[in-house]
Amino acid sequence: MNNEENRKKNKKYKRRAYNLDGMPTSDLKMNYFKKKRQQKRIKTKIFQAHSFLKFVAIIAMLWISSRIMICKFWYLPQNIFDTYPNKHMRIIGNKITSNEKIINALKIHPIPKVPIYLLNTAPYEKEIEKLSPIKKAFVRRYWLPTRFEVTVEEEIPVLTIAPSPTSPEIAALTLNGKVISRDYLPIDNTKQKTYKILTYDEFKNWTKDEIFHLNVLAQRIEDFSGERLIYLDIRNKNDVFAQLETIKIRIGELNSTLKERIERLSSIMPQIADLKHQTDYVDIRWDNTTYLKKRAKNAPFTEPQLTNPPEQINNEETREKQSDKSQETKAQTTVNAHKEEQDKSIPTKKVENKTELKQTQVIKNEPKKNISIQQTEPQPLPDINIQIVEP
Repeated sequence: MNNEENRKKNKKYKRRAYNLDGMPTSDLKMNYFKKKRQQKRIKTKIFQAHSFLKFVAIIAMLWISSRIMICKFWYLPQNIFDTYPNKHMRIIGNKITSNEKIINALKIHPIPKVPIYLLNTAPYEKEIEKLSPIKKAFVRRYWLPTRFEVTVEEEIPVLTIAPSPTSPEIAALTLNGKVISRDYLPIDNTKQKTYKILTYDEFKNWTKDEIFHLNVLAQRIEDFSGERLIYLDIRNKNDVFAQLETIKIRIGELNSTLKERIERLSSIMPQIADLKHQTDYVDIRWDNTTYLKKRAKNAPFTEPQLTNPPEQINNEETREKQSDKSQETKAQTTVNAHKEEQDKSIPTKKVENKTELKQTQVIKNEPKKNISIQQTEPQPLPDINIQIVEP
């Protein structure tokens, strides 16, 4: 019954709500539009509230960001270059260049009063790269704490140049032919391995090949002798000496047989191990014969030295005249000393033949430009023969 009553009520409602064409009456339309307008107002208010909250949030974020960007933690101290080390700067990669020289290069451009993210690092890198050992420089910036990190890439020196064994090095050379000034010398061999070269030549004009060959020669001497090379004396290119830790090697001329003569050191050094303290130098100039010149008790072997440093002589002719005069004086002194020694003392060992006597005189009086003694090469032997020459 209830269902039938509800059905009748719905039919009556439909008769009142819709006209004959099936369109809703004006009351229903008004109610429908009122509900739609109310829903729109609610949506509009919600949208306006969301927009306002977004605007406030953006303003707040911009304000907070601006305060962060201008806070004191973004600024480097003005006295960052006054002391080192400090927490605001770090220098890495430098083996030859001292920290002090790098800091002095950085001081040319004071720290500007701008945040570190606006700091231009290019001027600092260019100033560091002006230093002769520096190949490339990189300056990086960090925050919390604000700091500099200076990374340098240095040239690799292989040779150091000096005019005599006792004088300090005046320059260093890299494999690329770049000259490193004496301001960065001496070079610590524990950080960078270099070989000392004694020369009077204009080393700044040396080619890459000449530097490479000298470096390889020094390495070979160390490898085959088993000792550290103190210096390589090429002041007379026709009579080269190599000073090792315990003995001096007379290499002679740098010719096509140099490689074979250097390789003989691996068999010579063990044989003369007990004679090193009595030997002035080992002569390996000949192909199959090695001579040991014994050191005189009262006349130790001394290096030839010039009265005026070669780097102070600008005229080449004047330099050659002074060198010739020094050689003549030394040769005359050696000959006089030899004559006095022959008159006063008896030789400790007889020379077996005339060839050895002549070789002894040549070794005692080292070959000079103005000495008339002619050197006679001994007959080549099938095996390496070590002969001792008395002073």
